[in-house]
Amino acid sequence: MRVIGLTGGTGSGKSTVSAYLKKRGCCIIDADEIARQLTSPGGEALDPIREKFGDYVFYDNGILDRKKLGNIVFNDEEKLKILEEITTKIVIRKITDKIHQMKESGYEGIVILDAPLLFEFGMEGLADENWLVICDRERRIKRLENRDGLSRREITDRMANQLSDEKKMDMADQSIDNSGSIDDLYCKIDQLIERIKNENN
Repeated sequence: MRVIGLTGGTGSGKSTVSAYLKKRGCCIIDADEIARQLTSPGGEALDPIREKFGDYVFYDNGILDRKKLGNIVFNDEEKLKILEEITTKIVIRKITDKIHQMKESGYEGIVILDAPLLFEFGMEGLADENWLVICDRERRIKRLENRDGLSRREITDRMANQLSDEKKMDMADQSIDNSGSIDDLYCKIDQLIERIKNENN
Protein backbone atom coordinates (compact mmCIF):
# COMPACT_ATOMS: atom_id res chain seq x y z
CA MET A 1 0.00 0.00 0.00
CA ARG A 2 1.29 3.45 -0.92
CA VAL A 3 -0.24 6.64 0.48
CA ILE A 4 0.06 9.75 -1.72
CA GLY A 5 -0.75 13.21 -0.39
CA LEU A 6 -2.38 15.30 -3.13
CA THR A 7 -2.73 19.05 -2.84
CA GLY A 8 -2.89 22.23 -4.90
CA GLY A 9 -3.95 25.83 -4.56
CA THR A 10 -7.50 26.89 -5.29
CA GLY A 11 -8.17 26.73 -9.05
CA SER A 12 -5.10 24.60 -9.76
CA GLY A 13 -7.12 21.61 -10.97
CA LYS A 14 -6.42 19.32 -8.01
CA SER A 15 -9.98 17.97 -8.13
CA THR A 16 -9.51 17.05 -11.79
CA VAL A 17 -6.36 15.14 -10.89
CA SER A 18 -8.12 13.42 -8.00
CA ALA A 19 -11.05 12.38 -10.19
CA TYR A 20 -8.70 10.86 -12.77
CA LEU A 21 -6.74 9.01 -10.09
CA LYS A 22 -10.03 7.52 -8.90
CA LYS A 23 -10.78 6.36 -12.46
CA ARG A 24 -7.35 4.75 -12.50
CA GLY A 25 -8.33 2.65 -9.49
CA CYS A 26 -6.82 4.64 -6.64
CA CYS A 27 -8.68 4.86 -3.34
CA ILE A 28 -9.47 8.48 -2.50
CA ILE A 29 -9.60 9.84 1.05
CA ASP A 30 -11.16 13.29 0.62
CA ALA A 31 -10.28 15.63 3.50
CA ASP A 32 -12.83 18.21 2.35
CA GLU A 33 -15.58 15.59 2.29
CA ILE A 34 -14.70 14.54 5.84
CA ALA A 35 -14.83 18.20 6.88
CA ARG A 36 -18.23 18.60 5.15
CA GLN A 37 -19.58 15.65 7.12
CA LEU A 38 -18.46 17.35 10.34
CA THR A 39 -20.49 20.42 9.36
CA SER A 40 -23.52 18.60 7.92
CA PRO A 41 -26.72 18.27 10.00
CA GLY A 42 -25.78 16.48 13.20
CA GLY A 43 -22.04 16.94 12.59
CA GLU A 44 -19.82 17.26 15.65
CA ALA A 45 -18.31 20.58 14.54
CA LEU A 46 -21.60 22.52 14.36
CA ASP A 47 -21.92 23.49 18.03
CA PRO A 48 -18.34 24.83 18.26
CA ILE A 49 -18.87 26.79 15.02
CA ARG A 50 -22.07 28.35 16.34
CA GLU A 51 -20.29 29.25 19.57
CA LYS A 52 -17.44 31.00 17.73
CA PHE A 53 -19.26 32.55 14.74
CA GLY A 54 -22.84 32.96 15.97
CA ASP A 55 -26.26 32.26 14.48
CA TYR A 56 -25.43 34.47 11.47
CA VAL A 57 -23.68 31.61 9.66
CA PHE A 58 -26.69 29.30 10.04
CA TYR A 59 -29.99 29.15 8.19
CA ASP A 60 -33.18 29.34 10.25
CA ASN A 61 -33.49 25.54 10.04
CA GLY A 62 -30.12 25.08 11.74
CA ILE A 63 -28.16 24.11 8.62
CA LEU A 64 -24.75 25.75 8.21
CA ASP A 65 -24.60 28.47 5.57
CA ARG A 66 -21.24 27.51 4.07
CA LYS A 67 -21.10 30.54 1.78
CA LYS A 68 -21.52 33.01 4.64
CA LEU A 69 -18.95 31.17 6.72
CA GLY A 70 -16.58 31.01 3.76
CA ASN A 71 -16.89 34.73 3.11
CA ILE A 72 -15.94 35.40 6.72
CA VAL A 73 -12.98 33.07 7.10
CA PHE A 74 -11.39 33.58 3.69
CA ASN A 75 -11.17 37.31 4.33
CA ASP A 76 -9.96 37.15 7.92
CA GLU A 77 -6.87 35.16 8.79
CA GLU A 78 -7.68 34.99 12.51
CA LYS A 79 -11.20 33.69 11.92
CA LEU A 80 -9.85 31.16 9.43
CA LYS A 81 -7.49 29.86 12.11
CA ILE A 82 -10.40 29.54 14.55
CA LEU A 83 -12.39 27.45 12.06
CA GLU A 84 -9.35 25.31 11.29
CA GLU A 85 -8.77 24.66 14.98
CA ILE A 86 -12.35 23.43 15.30
CA THR A 87 -12.23 21.04 12.36
CA THR A 88 -8.61 20.11 11.74
CA LYS A 89 -7.97 17.85 14.71
CA ILE A 90 -11.09 15.83 14.00
CA VAL A 91 -10.32 15.54 10.28
CA ILE A 92 -6.73 14.39 10.90
CA ARG A 93 -7.90 11.82 13.43
CA LYS A 94 -10.45 10.38 11.02
CA ILE A 95 -7.91 10.24 8.17
CA THR A 96 -5.30 8.58 10.38
CA ASP A 97 -7.85 5.99 11.51
CA LYS A 98 -8.88 5.29 7.90
CA ILE A 99 -5.28 4.76 6.74
CA HIS A 100 -4.58 2.51 9.72
CA GLN A 101 -7.69 0.43 9.01
CA MET A 102 -6.70 -0.02 5.36
CA LYS A 103 -3.18 -1.12 6.32
CA GLU A 104 -4.58 -3.54 8.88
CA SER A 105 -6.95 -5.01 6.28
CA GLY A 106 -4.03 -5.71 3.93
CA TYR A 107 -4.98 -3.22 1.22
CA GLU A 108 -2.23 -3.20 -1.42
CA GLY A 109 -3.27 -0.41 -3.77
CA ILE A 110 -2.60 3.32 -4.02
CA VAL A 111 -4.36 5.57 -1.51
CA ILE A 112 -4.74 9.26 -2.37
CA LEU A 113 -5.08 11.68 0.52
CA ASP A 114 -6.82 14.56 -1.27
CA ALA A 115 -6.28 17.63 0.94
CA PRO A 116 -6.23 21.25 -0.31
CA LEU A 117 -4.43 22.31 2.89
CA LEU A 118 -2.18 19.28 3.17
CA PHE A 119 0.92 21.27 4.12
CA GLU A 120 -0.88 24.01 6.02
CA PHE A 121 -2.43 21.39 8.33
CA GLY A 122 0.76 19.35 8.68
CA MET A 123 -0.80 16.25 7.10
CA GLU A 124 2.09 15.56 4.72
CA GLY A 125 3.57 13.18 7.28
CA LEU A 126 0.61 10.84 6.84
CA ALA A 127 1.72 10.10 3.25
CA ASP A 128 4.65 8.18 1.77
CA GLU A 129 5.10 10.99 -0.75
CA ASN A 130 3.29 14.20 -1.63
CA TRP A 131 2.17 15.57 -5.00
CA LEU A 132 1.44 19.22 -5.73
CA VAL A 133 -0.78 20.34 -8.62
CA ILE A 134 0.39 23.70 -9.96
CA CYS A 135 -0.93 26.11 -12.57
CA ASP A 136 -0.13 29.67 -13.57
CA ARG A 137 -1.90 32.27 -11.44
CA GLU A 138 -3.95 33.96 -14.17
CA ARG A 139 -5.30 30.64 -15.42
CA ARG A 140 -6.32 29.75 -11.87
CA ILE A 141 -8.13 33.08 -11.43
CA LYS A 142 -10.03 32.66 -14.71
CA ARG A 143 -11.09 29.14 -13.75
CA LEU A 144 -12.49 30.32 -10.42
CA GLU A 145 -14.25 33.31 -11.98
CA ASN A 146 -15.98 30.99 -14.45
CA ARG A 147 -16.60 28.10 -12.05
CA ASP A 148 -17.63 29.84 -8.82
CA GLY A 149 -18.68 33.31 -9.99
CA LEU A 150 -16.24 34.93 -7.58
CA SER A 151 -14.74 38.36 -8.10
CA ARG A 152 -11.05 38.72 -8.73
CA ARG A 153 -10.65 40.31 -5.28
CA GLU A 154 -12.41 37.42 -3.57
CA ILE A 155 -10.19 34.95 -5.39
CA THR A 156 -6.92 36.72 -4.62
CA ASP A 157 -7.93 37.06 -0.95
CA ARG A 158 -8.45 33.31 -0.77
CA MET A 159 -5.15 32.65 -2.49
CA ALA A 160 -3.41 34.92 -0.01
CA ASN A 161 -4.57 32.71 2.87
CA GLN A 162 -2.86 29.65 1.39
CA LEU A 163 0.83 28.87 1.18
CA SER A 164 2.37 29.98 -2.11
CA ASP A 165 3.14 27.41 -4.79
CA GLU A 166 6.83 28.20 -4.33
CA LYS A 167 6.73 27.20 -0.67
CA LYS A 168 4.65 24.13 -1.41
CA MET A 169 7.05 23.05 -4.16
CA ASP A 170 9.85 23.03 -1.59
CA MET A 171 7.78 20.63 0.52
CA ALA A 172 6.37 18.42 -2.23
CA ASP A 173 8.04 15.32 -3.65
CA GLN A 174 6.43 15.79 -7.07
CA SER A 175 4.85 18.73 -8.91
CA ILE A 176 2.19 18.23 -11.59
CA ASP A 177 1.89 21.21 -13.95
CA ASN A 178 -1.72 21.66 -15.06
CA SER A 179 -1.18 24.65 -17.34
CA GLY A 180 -1.55 22.62 -20.54
CA SER A 181 -4.22 20.39 -22.10
CA ILE A 182 -6.24 17.78 -20.24
CA ASP A 183 -4.56 15.04 -22.26
CA ASP A 184 -1.17 16.35 -21.22
CA LEU A 185 -2.30 16.31 -17.58
CA TYR A 186 -3.56 12.74 -17.81
CA CYS A 187 -0.29 11.64 -19.40
CA LYS A 188 1.69 13.07 -16.49
CA ILE A 189 -0.55 11.30 -13.99
CA ASP A 190 -0.26 8.00 -15.87
CA GLN A 191 3.52 8.23 -15.69
CA LEU A 192 3.42 8.80 -11.93
CA ILE A 193 1.09 5.85 -11.38
CA GLU A 194 3.25 3.56 -13.47
CA ARG A 195 6.32 4.63 -11.54
CA ILE A 196 4.66 3.75 -8.24
CA LYS A 197 3.43 0.40 -9.54
CA ASN A 198 6.94 -0.45 -10.74
CA GLU A 199 8.41 0.49 -7.37
CA ASN A 200 5.90 -1.73 -5.58
CA ASN A 201 6.66 -4.78 -7.75
